[in-house]
Amino acid sequence: MRNVLLLISIFFLLFSCKHDLEKPTWDVDLLIPLLNTDMSINNIITDTNIIVESDEGLISLVFQEKFNNLNLDTLLDVKDTLGVTKIILDSLNFDDISITETSRLGDLLGPIGTIAFPHLDTMIIPDMFGLIQNRNIPVDASQYFESMTLYKGYLRINLYNGLPTELANVDISLVDAINNNIIASFNFVSIAPYTHIQDSVFLGGVSINKDLNAILNNVDVLESNGPVIINHWDAIVLTVQITDIGLTNATTIFPEQQVAEILKEHYLNLEEARIEEIKIKKGTVTVSSTSTLPDTGRISYNIPSLTLEGNSFSSLNIVPPNSNGLFTTYNYELDGYTLNLKGKPERIGGDTVNTIYTEFFAFIDSSGGLVNLNQTDSFFSYSDIDIIPEYAKGYLGQDTINLDDEEIEMNLFSKILSGNLNIESSKLTFSIKNYIGADLQLKFNHLSSYNTNTNTNVSANFNFLSQLYDLPRAIELTGTEPILPSTTEIELDPRNMLGILPDKLKSDVSIYLNPYGPHNSNDFLYPEYTIDASLNLEVPLSIIATNLVFIDTNMVEINNNEETIIDRLFLTIDNGIPFDGTIDIIMLDNMNNVIDTLFDNATILSAQLDNNKIVNQSTRSTLIGYFNNDEEISKIITVASFNSQPNDSYVKIYSDYKINISLSAKLKKNIGN
Repeated sequence: MRNVLLLISIFFLLFSCKHDLEKPTWDVDLLIPLLNTDMSINNIITDTNIIVESDEGLISLVFQEKFNNLNLDTLLDVKDTLGVTKIILDSLNFDDISITETSRLGDLLGPIGTIAFPHLDTMIIPDMFGLIQNRNIPVDASQYFESMTLYKGYLRINLYNGLPTELANVDISLVDAINNNIIASFNFVSIAPYTHIQDSVFLGGVSINKDLNAILNNVDVLESNGPVIINHWDAIVLTVQITDIGLTNATTIFPEQQVAEILKEHYLNLEEARIEEIKIKKGTVTVSSTSTLPDTGRISYNIPSLTLEGNSFSSLNIVPPNSNGLFTTYNYELDGYTLNLKGKPERIGGDTVNTIYTEFFAFIDSSGGLVNLNQTDSFFSYSDIDIIPEYAKGYLGQDTINLDDEEIEMNLFSKILSGNLNIESSKLTFSIKNYIGADLQLKFNHLSSYNTNTNTNVSANFNFLSQLYDLPRAIELTGTEPILPSTTEIELDPRNMLGILPDKLKSDVSIYLNPYGPHNSNDFLYPEYTIDASLNLEVPLSIIATNLVFIDTNMVEINNNEETIIDRLFLTIDNGIPFDGTIDIIMLDNMNNVIDTLFDNATILSAQLDNNKIVNQSTRSTLIGYFNNDEEISKIITVASFNSQPNDSYVKIYSDYKINISLSAKLKKNIGN
């Protein structure tokens, strides 16, 4: 009916122009033909793309639409922190401090003693009590530290008697040279010739400065066991050691060292999936570190099972010292890498799954100078991995994927406001292509058609909703197309759902992954190729139509004038379609007030049918409309209601069915006005 309205609008425009010439006037009646045109199903169905014609000319409406929300990205989400490493001061290694002082026999005897005991003579050494008294031996530790306070550690004294006779009553003290505090005292009753003796004390809670004194308070020399060779180079050797150092704080030379070596298998939480290999489409690994230690750090972070063109991923990261806790972060792109998730190569127990093997080495450099250390100083590092897979292989696990609230707009009946449509046959097909290398099952939890104009809905039948539909696994190929999908078609008779003339279809679907458990071959998943699902609806127009109300609105601008007045409109319809009905044309002003109604509830007669219910003759209906209003027209609304005939059996709509429309007008023209 849109063509009829358009031509009526043009007619009013043509005869609404005002002329200004002054002429003699008289009234005449004119009957003017305005329109003669044919209309077919293509004029009623505005979207001609959905019209399909059979070989016999039977019209079918075909609707196709894809489902949009089949996003399975969450099926394989690889984001994790691959280990956290914290090294505090008490776990750092400090070399043992060792200082040695040597007291030779010649020095101990002095000038007179060396005369009494000539070098390399053989004689008996007599008892010499108190040979060494209060001998102060400076111990310089400045090459190791300036000062330190220890929460753990040991001070060890090792005394070697290099003389050919026994030493007795050895009394030694280690004293802080700055404040004269005694750090430790040692007593040895006897030390045999050419032997070592040692002792140690715990230094927890003790503070030490770099300048120390080892004081030999007393050393007795006992008589030798017969004559011995007197060698002035023989010596008593004192070694002072500080070992197993744990510092509370210190001003010291921090040694270069490896502070951590962590070889770890990190298990990814992939729910029930057991993945062996991932090809990375896009991804990053981020190494973040901070250090309050006084010297620069280095991190070597490697993932041997992450490879690109045969080369394993490795990185070296510099960590500058800082005291404000800021992290130094390095990001590495992993695009194109392949990640083996079978764990450490040649692992005990064989290959595993969901496991990344990583190597972490941390080093602290040394500036060679004194630095301030505190027990709270630490080195902290962690690594994050974030992967979008190109594919994954292994076992994808058992899972349920809910695809709810899918809504599809349907334009089959967009011009029909209301009514009932009884369809003889129709077919609704869901075509589903499974690109996933895993068995799937699909279940429709809900499937309904909706007419939002009438606020009505109809659900699919229970048998359809209660079924589980198998979607076989895809096959992996080589080449540019990596997958051969399986195709499953699910059919439904939708006649009861179409009777309400729906404009929307709503669904709620569950997909079950690996419903039968693991397969005898690996699953695979390419996130870009998951599931393609489309809806295909075919409706042959063999129907019973009851009170199908079409409505159409056109914006116009029409005015009568003083020269030409529309008296009546004559609309002749030769109907070659097996529908009868009524028609109203309503005219509104710019405030949507009704100005006039043309052809008010006028009847349109159905075409005549033969015994096979095929149109064999058109039926003419002549409609008369009276227009007696001078107001401005802004909008024209057409409302038409149709019923198929006969109304108790199905009628088929063919492509050659047409309606011929003739429109003429009777005008009153005031000539010369």
